[in-house]
Amino acid sequence: MLRDGALLLLRCVFRDGPTVWILPGGGREEGESEEDCVVREVREETALTVRVQRLLSDVPAEPPDGTYARWRTYLCTVLGGEAAPGGGEGASAELIDVTWLPVRDEGAWPPDVRTDIYLYPQLQAIRTIVDSREAADD
Repeated sequence: MLRDGALLLLRCVFRDGPTVWILPGGGREEGESEEDCVVREVREETALTVRVQRLLSDVPAEPPDGTYARWRTYLCTVLGGEAAPGGGEGASAELIDVTWLPVRDEGAWPPDVRTDIYLYPQLQAIRTIVDSREAADD
């Protein structure tokens, strides 16, 4: 989810494990479309109501984490609400913070984002896609 060139991230504390930044999202429920899943997960995890505009990125999960085969990132429009951590990742984790990360200013990214083997490649891919789409719009 982008707003004014910034991407929404959640701070997640894993019980008996690390504290990391993640993109909002999660698994689909039975009978749920991908877009409906995005809307539900964003609402549960951030308290924001969104509308899915389009698929922004669809890449293989690298390195494979055993949970997801692909990472799909959707461009969404915020329809209402104020971003706040909500819900959680079940009994194994808790969402504790939200931030709007400037996509183009990697120097402003927290050090743990730049060293995260899962999130950092996703953010680089998103930045490249956003840059190429904006260049095409010019």
